[in-house]
Amino acid sequence: MSSITKNIGLTGVLGVGAGLLGGDDASDKLFGDNIPGELKRPRLTSFEAPGLSAEFLSPEQLALRRAPGVESMLSGISSAFTDQANQIGGLRPLVEPGFGRLTESGIRAVRDARRATMGDLRQNLARRRVLGSSFGADDLARTGAEFAKAEDKVTSEAFIKELAMSNELINQQAQAKANSFLQSLNQTNIESQLAAQMASGVSSILSNNAQMIGQMTNTGADRMLNVGGTIAGSFFGLG
Repeated sequence: MSSITKNIGLTGVLGVGAGLLGGDDASDKLFGDNIPGELKRPRLTSFEAPGLSAEFLSPEQLALRRAPGVESMLSGISSAFTDQANQIGGLRPLVEPGFGRLTESGIRAVRDARRATMGDLRQNLARRRVLGSSFGADDLARTGAEFAKAEDKVTSEAFIKELAMSNELINQQAQAKANSFLQSLNQTNIESQLAAQMASGVSSILSNNAQMIGQMTNTGADRMLNVGGTIAGSFFGLG
């Protein structure tokens, strides 16, 4: 038996048998002075531990109760994880793939660099008096195309990074939401296991007591038969 069930206070279940024999006096006559008094009055005591208590309403009923402090702590933990989930959810728009801050800042940097480079190029072509020529137009077009490629590259890389970051935040938010329920669920599982252990311990004790009572019953019956046989032998001897 576990250390938990060892703390269960239990007395026997002889009351039914005693009732059939006429009460405690009848059981005393049947068993003599050898039967423990605890077995005559079936009684289950309560169990208490920090944060949890158990009351045995009957040999078949066990009531577990949480302490108010435990309920308050579970509620606080649940609220903390719920707040965490909400805060993580608030970060998700910042990393929305293709529209997040990473994409936005990358595109802005490329376009700022393009604007500055194209401005310097135009000034240079103007000083060389080739700004309106086909050579100048080709130079501007080639530079613009290079920056367009750079913007596409930055956008693609940012999208992949934002997708990974968004997925991570989704997982963290889901885990936080799950944790807000898992605390109470884990506590419930602990209490259910405790109740099962205690009920098993009680059943084992009751079974052992029943066997003990059966053995005492057989011993008492044999004693009565022996006494009856002695009296009958004496009676017929007198005859």
